[in-house]
Amino acid sequence: MATTTRTEEQILAAVAAGHEMAGMPLTDGDVAALRRLSRGESTVEQERDRVLAEIKAART
Repeated sequence: MATTTRTEEQILAAVAAGHEMAGMPLTDGDVAALRRLSRGESTVEQERDRVLAEIKAART
């Protein structure tokens, strides 16, 4: 079985296509978060906390 490595752009394109088909296109913030995750600059937990902080800030 051959192993291939996808580039960051290919991964983002695949994720964006799936979300588009589901009627939930990615925002610029979503793409930025995916890039941070892909590059190891943040963790899923950190991104979750970032989103929850944005929601909390919007409520106040």
